[in-house]
Amino acid sequence: MFVLTDEAIESGIDAISGYIVSTVAERTNRSAEEISEKFYLSEAYALLNNEDTGYYWDSIGELIDKFINEIS
Repeated sequence: MFVLTDEAIESGIDAISGYIVSTVAERTNRSAEEISEKFYLSEAYALLNNEDTGYYWDSIGELIDKFINEIS
């Protein structure tokens, strides 16, 4: 049985962050390095990193759209 521990949440956040960075870099034709720097300073990352929002569990597409809007 899967138990949602702090460690599992942190691992999920790391994986989701990498996915968002690579997806946005591809969609915007920017380097992953540039997008990574912007993502870790963004409101979208703050929402993902906040366990109370639940974004680590759902809404990856919504976070991608939010982040793209932030950097556009």
